This record gives sequence, C-alpha cells and structure tokens, in this order.
Amino acid sequence: MSRARPRIAGAGTIVAALVCTLVAVLLASHQIAFVSTYGVSMNPVYYQGDLVVVSRADAYSPGDIVAYHLTGSDRVVLHRIIASDTNGFTFKGDNNESIDVDHPKAPQLIGKAWFHIPHGGDFLRGITSPPMLGLIALALLAGATPTLTRRRRRRAARREQMSSHVAVQKARRIQRGMIEGPRAAWTGSTAALAILAIALGTWAWTGPAGDAAAAPENQEMTFSYSAEVPRTAAYDGTSVVSPDPVFRRVTDTVEVHYSYSGPAATIAPVAELSAPGGWHTTVPLGDSTTVQSGLHQGSVELDIAALQTRADRAAKVTGLQATPLTVEVVPVVTGPGVDFRPALKLSVTALQVSLVDPAALTVAPSDASGIPAERTLSVGAWHLTAEAARVVAPLLLAVALAALALVAAAVYRQPASGSAEAIRHRWPSLVVPVHPIPMPPGRPVIDVVDFPTLAKLAERYGLLVLHWSRSDVETFIVQDHSTTYRYRSGEAPAPAYAVEQQESTTSEMR
Repeated sequence: MSRARPRIAGAGTIVAALVCTLVAVLLASHQIAFVSTYGVSMNPVYYQGDLVVVSRADAYSPGDIVAYHLTGSDRVVLHRIIASDTNGFTFKGDNNESIDVDHPKAPQLIGKAWFHIPHGGDFLRGITSPPMLGLIALALLAGATPTLTRRRRRRAARREQMSSHVAVQKARRIQRGMIEGPRAAWTGSTAALAILAIALGTWAWTGPAGDAAAAPENQEMTFSYSAEVPRTAAYDGTSVVSPDPVFRRVTDTVEVHYSYSGPAATIAPVAELSAPGGWHTTVPLGDSTTVQSGLHQGSVELDIAALQTRADRAAKVTGLQATPLTVEVVPVVTGPGVDFRPALKLSVTALQVSLVDPAALTVAPSDASGIPAERTLSVGAWHLTAEAARVVAPLLLAVALAALALVAAAVYRQPASGSAEAIRHRWPSLVVPVHPIPMPPGRPVIDVVDFPTLAKLAERYGLLVLHWSRSDVETFIVQDHSTTYRYRSGEAPAPAYAVEQQESTTSEMR
C-alpha cells in the first residue's frame, strides 16, 4: 500500500494538471469565465457569494441567464434575458421589479450560465485576498529550501546508485507490458478513447456551436380582436371588432384571435406588459399548443382590469407612472430552427384599449426570424450537439490519459517474469549490470540462499549488487574488502552460506 500511494498521487497530479491546463486554455480564449454573484437580484436561482461559470454561446434567446459588461464600467451583470430586438437584449433580474437600464448587444455579452458553485465566490475571494496570498507565499518560501535540499540529495543518491541503463530497461519493460500481454487490450481501448476525444474536440471547437438557420418560408401570423358589449350609445351593435377601440366603461374584456400559417411548431401565448418608466413583466395567457404544418387558429382572453391592477401594484413599489400601459399579445412560435415571435401591441389607458399600429394585424414571413440550429453529430439514434461535445471531449481525454497512467502503473507494479528480472524490478537502485568479474586469489565466496539476504548485506555495508548473466545463470554478488557474497538464479542453489575458496587467479565467477 505504501508503494501504491505515491503512484496514485502521481496519477492524480497528472489528471489535475491536465484539468488545470484545460481550464486555463478556456479562460485565456474567453470560452468560459467565472462570475462571483453579489446582491439579491437573482434570488432564488443564485444567492450572494455564489460562483457561476459562464460559457460563450453562438446564440442567446429570452430565458437565458447571461453575463454582460456594464456600459462605462468594469462591472459584470448576471441577469436573465427577457426580450431581444435590433437595439439589443433586454435584461431583468429574477428578483427585480424593473428591467435593466442597459440593452447590451452580442459583443458585450460574456457568456451564458453553465453551472454554479454555492458560496464558491466567497471561497475564491478568501483565497485570493492579500493576507491569504501572503500566508501562501510565506509557506512556500518556508518549505522551499528543505524540499529542494532533499530533492538534490535524492537525485545525487540516485545518480550514484542507478545507471542510465537500468532506467532505459525499466522504461522498455513498461512499454512492452502495455502493448503486449493481457494489458494490451486496455492500452488499445484507452488509446482509442483518447483519439476519439481529440477528434470529437476538433469537430466541436473548429466550428460554431450552431448552423445558421434562415427564416422559415410560408410562415405568417394574422391577428384580430373582438369584444361583446351591451347596447349603448357607444356602439351601433353588440360587438366590437378590430381595429376599433374598446371603451373600458362599456367592457373590460377583450378576446384576441390569431391565425398561424406555417410548419409544425409549438405555440405558447403570453402577454408582455410594459410601462413608460421601464417596468416590464410577462404574463402567461394559457398552455402551449403543438400544431401540425398548415393552418392553426387560436384565441386568448384579456382581462384588462386585472392587467392594469398588476401594473398599478408595480407602480406603487417603483413610484413610476403606470399609464399608458402597453400590452403585447405574443403567441411565441418555436420549433426546429425557428423562433417566431409576432406581437399584437395594444395601448391601455383609463378610458380605452386601442391598437398601437393598425398595420401590424398581419405579420408577414419576412418579419419572422430564424434562430441558429444546433450543430449535431448523429450516429444512428445517438445525437450529440457541438456545445455538449465541447464539454464531453475534454472529459473523455482526461479519462483516457488517466486510464493510460493507471495501466502503466499496473505494469510497473507487476512482478517481472523470471527471478532475475523480478529482482531488477524490485531493487532497481541497488542492482548494477556488469561484465563477468574475475576473482582475485584467496578471496572466499559465500553463497546465500535468496536475494533479499544479499540485498540486506549490501545495504548494511553500503555497497551495490553487481550482476551479470552467463549460460542462462544469473549471478549477483556483493564484495566487501575481504569477502564475496553471491546469489545465483537459474540453477540449484548451493548450501546455505557455503564457502568456496578460489584456487586460480584466472578463474571467473559465472
């Protein structure tokens, strides 16, 4: 376990370094950014002190939480998009009553909220504060000198005890173990995963996240409205139809009709209320409806008094004027590559409801705007968008590299085949390969029964184990000033501690 911990720690360090490098690249290329929240404008989605990671997107739409640069300041605002037009995006905090003053355009947007870490902003500010940075620097300086000294000593000892030949042999053995034998399949699989991750990342990052989509052809929305009224001098009959105004003293209920012509889509009608002071809100007018290609007709009922009451309550809080109230009836049409938002704009005063622009009862196809369709990689029933691939590819690459590191560690820990190779693997810094050595006359040779005994003798006297191979016999010796201790593998061992007296000055130890 003691040997495994450093290797596991090393593999973890490699993975952490890869992740840090990837994050640094993404930050440097402005693909992602960190935003620390402040205030309560986005409660309950985010709270003060949270850390939100935002990523750059090719398209933004109402409903997205987006960070943008405040005009004339280095501050960053993180609010939700509630509308967009040629003048820019309209933002509002979920916990705010009023909309943002700025209407930034696409170049001012930093990115769309990806995920957030509760209280992560407080933690980041804490570790980057001057006192904490000073403590970290002091700790690094205090620990640097002894650490460097220990490293120098270890490196010097390794240079003295281990030859380059041993290191090369170890690397070759690990390489052979990864591409041969039972772990070859694991190596091939992880290498294939790494190649797949690189290919997937190349596809995701070398193009936009979405393909430009043109406005759908033959798409149109036609509006009208009507109101049932009692017989009075205000009207000639008992009904009011567009574009005539609806007098509120007669009735406060207006029914808006819309007729959609176009491809299959989902229609969700809403009423967007706005006041001259900048107050803005959206009120759902019913459930969404899925329609097939062709013609679809629908209608919604407006309770003008209830809508005016909603605006009056906001005016009491903000102190801003609530009249005239503008009510835009928007049947939001969404579908594959489509974001069609035609609007019927009505002006509401204390006396009447009237059309703002009578010519806007029909929204022609040229007024429809397409949204970029997501660029998707499809393999059979499996689909992956480019935006998702930009997240998946780095994770797959990190997993593949970590798996390769684990395979290499497993090969390194595996006992080598053959006792001599196992010895070299277990005691790499103690065993030194040499050519066969002739013995001087009169030197006794003591054969030991196993290599661990020989290793203990070498460590006791501070010596190295000399090793050579000849005639399929592996010989390991330790020589002190007067005695040679020997261990042989590949033949029957000699009796324990048998003493052999050399008689010839030219004899060699096999």
